[in-house]
Amino acid sequence: MGKEKVTVVTLLTLVLLQWSLVAPQTLVKEPPGMPCSFFDTVNITDGIQDADGNIVFDGITYPPNLYAEYDYELVNKTTKYPMEPHLRGCICRVKNCIKYCCPKRQISYNRECIESNDNSAVIVDVIEEDGNVTNSVDVEKRFGVVYGKPCSSMYSLDPVEYPEEDSYKLQYDGQLRTADDFLRDKNEYCFARTLSENKSLEAITQVFVCFPDQMKSKFFIYPIGMLLSVPFLVVTFLVYAFIPELRNLHGKSLMCYVLGLAVGYTFLSLVHLEVPSDKEFWCIFMGFTGYFSFLVSFFWLNVMCIDIWWTFRGVRGVQRDVDRKKYIIYSVYAWGCSIVILSIALGMQFSKNVPDDMRPGIGVDSCWLKGEKMTEFFYLYFPVIVLISVNVILFALTSIQIRKLQKETAAMNKGDSRRFNKMEADRDRFSLYLRLFIVMGVTWIMEAISWAVDPKSWVFYVSDVCNCLQGFFIFMLFVWKPKIKQLIIKRTKRSVSEMSLGTIKSHATFRDDIGLTVDFRCPAKRPDRVHGQAHLMFQWPPHHPLIGPV
Repeated sequence: MGKEKVTVVTLLTLVLLQWSLVAPQTLVKEPPGMPCSFFDTVNITDGIQDADGNIVFDGITYPPNLYAEYDYELVNKTTKYPMEPHLRGCICRVKNCIKYCCPKRQISYNRECIESNDNSAVIVDVIEEDGNVTNSVDVEKRFGVVYGKPCSSMYSLDPVEYPEEDSYKLQYDGQLRTADDFLRDKNEYCFARTLSENKSLEAITQVFVCFPDQMKSKFFIYPIGMLLSVPFLVVTFLVYAFIPELRNLHGKSLMCYVLGLAVGYTFLSLVHLEVPSDKEFWCIFMGFTGYFSFLVSFFWLNVMCIDIWWTFRGVRGVQRDVDRKKYIIYSVYAWGCSIVILSIALGMQFSKNVPDDMRPGIGVDSCWLKGEKMTEFFYLYFPVIVLISVNVILFALTSIQIRKLQKETAAMNKGDSRRFNKMEADRDRFSLYLRLFIVMGVTWIMEAISWAVDPKSWVFYVSDVCNCLQGFFIFMLFVWKPKIKQLIIKRTKRSVSEMSLGTIKSHATFRDDIGLTVDFRCPAKRPDRVHGQAHLMFQWPPHHPLIGPV
């Protein structure tokens, strides 16, 4: 019971630590007395003021009760920046408003707003109050326009590619009606003139929509779960690196696997939490590093399946030499295939001759693969599905081979106990890898199905959570076992003994240097002496100065 309490306390501590690092910011409160919310205003400092105190800006008149002096700027309702005092008018109290993602005379490119000479109007269809539709409306002539990205996590609508899912129409009051018949106000969407990735095409109009609250929770909870997995993965790696008995072929394969998973989880979590912010280099670096790390983990899981299949095929030779050669082959395969796929992705990303829809899109709209089905399938889910399918086949073949060998078990037990023991150990390892594959493989299979059908069933949320907690499952499978605990205790005691022995040797060397002799000889027939008492004689050489405490 005591150990269980310690485990629970440790897990709660990790949760609190991780939460303290990535907890969301609280909403910023605006000072009282302002005529309207900052998000309903525009900068009217360059407007013309008449004798009555009204300010005219861009053809709109703002009476004194609809403008005020602001000395700050709000971003996403969570961040407040100080600014030079300037006048802002409540345009949304005068006209129905819509929102642009970027300021005036700027367009969206590579997740950033850049200066542009594009003066094209945003043209959309508008549903009037009576239900009729007015086609091809210039929104700047019809609505007031406020500026800024309304939320940190957004996705773009593509009614051309997905007419049934991403179609939209603008309401007469500035709300956006999407295909699911859901109304979003100006603080839940924004329009943007967007330039293609290679800047070779004309800018197009796109609508970006904030994720729903449950999706926001999903994109926050999942990275927290992945970050909680990382310490377990790191501990697993260190245990297998620290204990010599575990640094065999199987241990090294597991170390490579958990290393890839730990790095992948770390970077993907930071990407989801938008830690790179708008830094283009770090965004691209973290995206591709996380992508490569997941590829490495997939291939090393495949290596472990290949190895257990190879083991039961009965490869002969000196075990140490065989393991060394196999590890070299496995490393070339796992790291090499991951590097090849990464190189293809990098080449497709930065080649000027590749169409935009074939690029991975890391660092463009987000720091991860762009959310298009074909892109995600080609760069991520296709390799995953292939490797998982191979793993299933290998486990099936291994199971058949084990069934055949079981018939020989009795004879082995009677005739060659050493061979029998080896087979039992291999069977135990197969059972362990099978459980690992069930935990890892099934969750990734569910992930692939979830990606393909895009369901909202709670079953897939459970599989996603299990996927995030893989580090904990791996730790319980490979570290939290009596045998491993005994090896850790044994190794720790040995290290402490070596440190103590090293200290004794260093003291002995010090005594030799200063001329100290120790006489442990005990007279055999001296009743007036206590048996075993040491007689110490300090002799300072005449040519040495007196040495004080060091």
